[in-house]
Amino acid sequence: MATVLFPQFQPKIVKDKTGEEILVRQYNHETDREALIEMYEKYDPDYRCLGLPPLTRSGIETWVDYLGKNGFAIVAEKNGKIIGHLVIVPDERNRVDLTIFVHQNYQNKGLGQEMMKLIIEYCKKAGFDGITLVTERSNTRAIHVYRKLGFEIVAPYHEFDMYLPLKK
Repeated sequence: MATVLFPQFQPKIVKDKTGEEILVRQYNHETDREALIEMYEKYDPDYRCLGLPPLTRSGIETWVDYLGKNGFAIVAEKNGKIIGHLVIVPDERNRVDLTIFVHQNYQNKGLGQEMMKLIIEYCKKAGFDGITLVTERSNTRAIHVYRKLGFEIVAPYHEFDMYLPLKK
């Protein structure tokens, strides 16, 4: 895995489709870890994708710690609670692998799309060549959003591998 120095992420207030304002800011593993674990503990298992997030607290802790050590994350925060989490993990090809989860109570309101737009711009400024992600074929809503943002399906197997080139 490549060693990357991530630039600072500027916090931003975004509005969802209902006009509700939500803070999107850089995740701090030391101070936000417990709040993030709490979000995932309350995450409805029916909304899991590709086995994530893990179901048990210890599994969530291990996963969150891995992402905290190896990646860069932003969170969406409403009334002091984390309601969305997007993480990028760099690979050896100067690309990042992206994972995003929005708590089920805040889905289908455009929050995930707003977070994606912010991280795409961040990755361009940071000099990455592209963004990869994997989702289930049945996740049609997410696939629609990813395509709208410019991602292409590059491996349509049991799941969809998608890619967004950042340098033309």
